[in-house]
Amino acid sequence: MIDSNGSGEKRLFIFECMPKSDRCNEGELLFNLLGMTVDVKHRGEVALKDLGSKTEFLRYMARKSIARRFDFIHLSGHGDPDGCAFRLPLGKVHPEEFPESCFQGRTVTFASCGLSRNGFMDEFMERTGAKAVIAPLNNVHFDDSAIWYAYFYYLVLHHGFTSWGAWDRTCRFLCDAPEKGRVKGGFQYWG
Repeated sequence: MIDSNGSGEKRLFIFECMPKSDRCNEGELLFNLLGMTVDVKHRGEVALKDLGSKTEFLRYMARKSIARRFDFIHLSGHGDPDGCAFRLPLGKVHPEEFPESCFQGRTVTFASCGLSRNGFMDEFMERTGAKAVIAPLNNVHFDDSAIWYAYFYYLVLHHGFTSWGAWDRTCRFLCDAPEKGRVKGGFQYWG
């Protein structure tokens, strides 16, 4: 299978949108961990961008080249399930505010509590053109999110799993194993 970069390798762009005061930068940790699994000839496989304001975030998302160059977009921030929004340090982004078709045909993952709700996901997917979205249904701790996504992306980037296959295996291994409840958050797949 030829991916967005034309090589058959899957590529991930991580957007870190957590307030610095939280000192729990899941996206940055994920970038560093996955960066250790990338060899010299595959350096462009994982990228990271730190964004703090709603204006900066929306301007960056409007650049359609992101969706063309990367297969997976990971958004690390806070969820506001009651307000139906993705929360950044400076502002909230509601599903209808995302640039139209900004994630056309891509898989988008959220490390944001409670965003896996119909009110957010249905409109987000329709607006952005994302082919699949993964997000936690409930509150998720920083360490649980980092562990869950590290395992998920390891399967996707290095073992050729589809997003559905990696989601299923990650949930079975980390959430539904005999020792249920190891990783909490109730990660949901929308596709």
